[in-house]
Amino acid sequence: MTRSHFWLCCLALAVTTIANVQARQALNHINTICSTWGRDHFKTFDGDMYQFPGMCVYNLVSDCHETYQEFAVHIQRSKVDGNPKVHEVVVTINDLLFHLTRNVVSLNSDVINLPYYNAGIQLERNAVYTKLQAKVGLVVMWNGDDAVMVELDSSYRNRTCGLCGDFNGIPVYNEFIHNHRQIHPIEFGNRQRVHRPNDDCEDPYEEEDQALEALAGDEHCKAFGPVCNEMIHSEAWSSCKSLVNPTPYTQACVQDMCGCSNSTDDFCVCSTLAEYSRQCSHAGGQPPSWRTPEFCAKTCPFNMVYEESGSPCMTTCTLSDTSSLCEDHKMDGCFCPAVYAMKEDGTARVYPVLLLAQWKRVPM
Repeated sequence: MTRSHFWLCCLALAVTTIANVQARQALNHINTICSTWGRDHFKTFDGDMYQFPGMCVYNLVSDCHETYQEFAVHIQRSKVDGNPKVHEVVVTINDLLFHLTRNVVSLNSDVINLPYYNAGIQLERNAVYTKLQAKVGLVVMWNGDDAVMVELDSSYRNRTCGLCGDFNGIPVYNEFIHNHRQIHPIEFGNRQRVHRPNDDCEDPYEEEDQALEALAGDEHCKAFGPVCNEMIHSEAWSSCKSLVNPTPYTQACVQDMCGCSNSTDDFCVCSTLAEYSRQCSHAGGQPPSWRTPEFCAKTCPFNMVYEESGSPCMTTCTLSDTSSLCEDHKMDGCFCPAVYAMKEDGTARVYPVLLLAQWKRVPM
């Protein structure tokens, strides 16, 4: 076999592997995901979307129908340059307490280095996300900024509580209608408060719900409607619109831009577009490459490239078949260019798969 034939065979093998991985991944898992992003937006497992501007520590989701709690995910936001950002994520799994901040991760108060693999838990950090995955059926992803996503195994249906709701498959019921009484988002959110010793944080007043509703009807805010509508309802998002209703995200976009003191701030528009893109990927769609160098730009380290919906199942230098065994869902992030492989630590350089094959002395 000539060298040129060898390179072509390796290329064909790599492309086939990519296709097989895409076929193995579950297409639509949107109903097992809860998320929060942007200016205090939340989407429950059951599909309710609401705003809750609390700045204390709140239970995002926990297993609350058993005497022994298997897991809990708590979050706290803080204001950065006038915008709400997730300040910390605390994940408890059985007797393990993981405390995630932007720069430090600790386990039971001891700082740990990533990646961490132990006791059925994988905790990794890449260029975009910190990801914790546990065998108990829990995945937590945080972009280190405004967005947190939790995915649960379906065995937790009707067993959860917190800002993510009860996971019973029925929108509104139990979260916003309880004992035949309507509950507004701020009342619902305040019920999820996690009280800490010496915590002097104040919950938002329930009257703020009326203020948020009044703001939505403000003429100044309504002016952002056509802008958000044009972005999210454009033809480029056609793959997404048939899978994920764009209307709530258009409304969230308007709320973000209206609530920002500077509507040209990337945060005011990018966060909800990014969430709609993520939800589209969760539902099995293909979001467009909507970012540009001038609009909501993302940069990646080394020679990696940013994709709105790429496979995290990347071949590594020593495990060339990793991607064929991986069943992780598509997501946004920094990825190796096609037919490249990554070092196991997820850092530094990526190497051409073709070159790896040559290093391993593939028979020619």
